[in-house]
Amino acid sequence: MKKIHDGLDKISEILGSRGFYGFVLGLFVFQSLWIAFSALYPQAFDENFHFGLIKVYSHYWLPFLTKQPPNAYAYGAVARDPSYLYHYLMSFPYRLMALFIHAQTAQVIILRVMDIGLFLIGLEIFRRVLIKAKVSKALTNVILLIFILIPIVPQLAGQISYDDMLFPLIAWICLQALHIIDDIKRHKLSSIRLFILAITIILTGIEKYASLPISLAVVVYIAYELYVNYQPKLKVIWQEFKADFIKNPAWLKWLLIIGLIISIGMFLERDGVNLVEYHRIAPSCAKVLSVNQCKPYSAWYATYARHEYLIEGKTHITFGLIRYIGQWFYWMWYRLFFAVNGPKSNFASKGPLPIPSVVAIILAVVSLIALIIYRKKVFRKNPYAKLLFSVAVFYCLILFIQGYLTYNYTAVLENMNGRYLIPILLPLAAVLGPAFSYAMHRSGISKALAAIIIIFLFLQGGGLFTFILRSNHNWYWSNDTIVKINEEARKVAKRVIIKHKS
Repeated sequence: MKKIHDGLDKISEILGSRGFYGFVLGLFVFQSLWIAFSALYPQAFDENFHFGLIKVYSHYWLPFLTKQPPNAYAYGAVARDPSYLYHYLMSFPYRLMALFIHAQTAQVIILRVMDIGLFLIGLEIFRRVLIKAKVSKALTNVILLIFILIPIVPQLAGQISYDDMLFPLIAWICLQALHIIDDIKRHKLSSIRLFILAITIILTGIEKYASLPISLAVVVYIAYELYVNYQPKLKVIWQEFKADFIKNPAWLKWLLIIGLIISIGMFLERDGVNLVEYHRIAPSCAKVLSVNQCKPYSAWYATYARHEYLIEGKTHITFGLIRYIGQWFYWMWYRLFFAVNGPKSNFASKGPLPIPSVVAIILAVVSLIALIIYRKKVFRKNPYAKLLFSVAVFYCLILFIQGYLTYNYTAVLENMNGRYLIPILLPLAAVLGPAFSYAMHRSGISKALAAIIIIFLFLQGGGLFTFILRSNHNWYWSNDTIVKINEEARKVAKRVIIKHKS
């Protein structure tokens, strides 16, 4: 019995080690690079849209567009698109690359590898978030491993997408917010952190405007903490901020001020003008351009046509709110664990592999029940859990409302992509993970043993395995070596994965 106990302790030590974390990062990079070098361009998550906009911005030194760029109607009302920072920044390495590399395949793969690097940075920052949120190193590493074994994660990281830049930005916002909560509780406000958080929030808003609910939740929660910890002397907030700001070197103060002014200017140029002129942060394409000009923008035109069919009575709304909730959860789960190809195969998709996808449901349900039971222990003893949980829940609520409104506009179930949940899965795990750990401890089940079993089950088809087993030669680059490698990998995977068949 003592040997078993010592063995489980050793496993816990290994799971919490820096070496195991290195293994997690290495596995993520391997999976994502496999996708980047195997998957035919363009992939399903608007990869041609993002690559196209990168090329559009490569003709401009500044991101401020006064009119629609020529030959850019396939990308919508580009001059008023509020989510442009990724395309603008990535246009600079593209400009340099295009001077020497003219083959599109090579250009796409290089940009994909850069996106993997961005996502990798996000994993490192999120690890710091989890540890800062008082999640043990062993549990943190296990959470990260399970996260990268969600099939859609390496599929997203291995293609050109603004979601790959959003991921580290959200992680950075969360990390700075946790540090600021500490500062507030100690009554030692850091002006530098507040400036950095403000700049990051603004820039994240123009990287992808869908991040705004996350930023709003963070700002509201920090404002709440300020009120609770400083009332009734709220004037002290400004005094502490001013005193801390003054003591910084002049060059740093000017850098922060200029950075804030530039970020605000970039935000106002798009989002601010859009609100004034079109009364929406992201106006419909036809509000900016004509319907005929917007028709080449397939994403907009599909929504436009579906709405017209609904008005004409060709389609009907069949799901009420209650039934829609069930559909929303189902498709969000499904599209976290499925495999999907791009437009060249009409977005062919293959369903999740049974073991990791079902285990994920069980894990989520058990963790949620554990959170309800042990909520006092999770929230009262952890000053960060409320923030991270609030961010995740508020974002999901806004995402659900947006999807439901879109459904009532088109009568088509859309905006139910599991990749939309990726930015908040790790903040959510920072709360649900400890709750699950408490449940294991109270039930007498070894946490190390539970971790090993869960990891093994996720390896039964999770991560890259889903892509390998569900794809075929039509999903790959037209390269005999790439096709052969994937086919051989599929043969091996079929021998080790249980219930791999469709």
